[in-house]
Amino acid sequence: MSRVFPDESPAESAPRRRCACGATHDVPIEAVVIDENAIDRLGGFLKARHWSRPFVVMDANTEEVVGGRVVAALAHENLRVGAICFPERHGLLADEAHVARLDEALAGIEADSIVAVGSGVITDLTRYVANRLGRPFISVPTAASMDGYASGVAAMEFAGMKATFAAATPVAIFAEPVTVAAAPLEMTRAGLGDLLGKATARLDWLASHALYGEAFCAEVERRAIAPAVQAAAHVDEILERSPEAVSRILHGLIESGIAMAMVGSSRPASGCEHHASHFWDLLSSQGRRPHAPHGLQVGYATHFAMQLQKFAFGGAVTELAAARPVDARSPDAAIWFAGHRAELDAVLEEKRRFLAEHASAWPGTPSGWEAIRERVGEAMNLFPAVKEALLAAGIPAEEGFLDLDRATLKTTFRVANRIRSRYTVLDFLEGQGRLDEAIDTVIP
Repeated sequence: MSRVFPDESPAESAPRRRCACGATHDVPIEAVVIDENAIDRLGGFLKARHWSRPFVVMDANTEEVVGGRVVAALAHENLRVGAICFPERHGLLADEAHVARLDEALAGIEADSIVAVGSGVITDLTRYVANRLGRPFISVPTAASMDGYASGVAAMEFAGMKATFAAATPVAIFAEPVTVAAAPLEMTRAGLGDLLGKATARLDWLASHALYGEAFCAEVERRAIAPAVQAAAHVDEILERSPEAVSRILHGLIESGIAMAMVGSSRPASGCEHHASHFWDLLSSQGRRPHAPHGLQVGYATHFAMQLQKFAFGGAVTELAAARPVDARSPDAAIWFAGHRAELDAVLEEKRRFLAEHASAWPGTPSGWEAIRERVGEAMNLFPAVKEALLAAGIPAEEGFLDLDRATLKTTFRVANRIRSRYTVLDFLEGQGRLDEAIDTVIP
């Protein structure tokens, strides 16, 4: 499988696309190549842009899988290649310590491009540092494990708290189907979980647009959700790990990342299911539970997010009360976010500002609320297929998965909306005074 974005040949500059939503979307990705000879084509791409000093970032696993070949292929093109290989085979984090190690490796090296060979952590570390240094960044995915390859943000874990930062969007993505298909099955399952989570992320975005007037783009929504629909229909083939099927899911994950790049945020692909995952990352950093792959966490949270969204928009909330901000005095939040008061206060202040700025969009009549329920309800038609696909991928809907018991799950959905300033169904339900009731209904 081979694909180049946005046309059949690489663009010479970042494409600017005028959209039906009225916005002009900048997508600075010149090429996406998923091909059996992708690594051999990487050097030619760099030379065509007159880059001669690439720096390769990898870890011990990805060096063995394809990183060594990447370095050799670039050297074969007479490029002066620098490299760092993080020795960790497990537990590598996109945190302050590893940013410092990458900064140190790049110090004094006049690298004119940075190549990330790996999946989530390696990609986030590289794009974060590349953005700070103003260097072009090229991604070489080694697994279909997450949707961040094409995005312009990085999920970094600073002081134990997962937060999203501006980062470099890749100028190109080069991946080989055989390499991606050979990744551990858990990574492909994680990619499925991340991709299927777009069903609830999409509904959160759509509901926020309908209720609060948040900016929304149907073209971007289509890019983010279409791969999830495709994955739900072909989950068995993907789990069999044929190169063609896994290439399709990687392509879908990249499309989701492009959707994020188009709007300059993760909004099209991240809702309350991601907030739950970030909260579980916080618990892991505190030693309260083992670390688990991001996509598996997102997929697990998607089960509960779908049920909460059905409660909110499927008939349980029959009358719409005035919107209220998230409770800043929540004792639960104060306990769970101890040591992160400043970040918590900033999120809550942004949520209050959002409500104030969008107050005029709030539906003031029963008929207005009914129209919103009908519009949002259409997006829930995908939920049965998503649930079935998650179960097929070994991501259950019952408590206990990933060492998350009933009490932790209840706490998660009570406080996870403090993780990000983005409005989701959790904020809507809390503002209606129905969040505890909804959680007790979904997690009895």
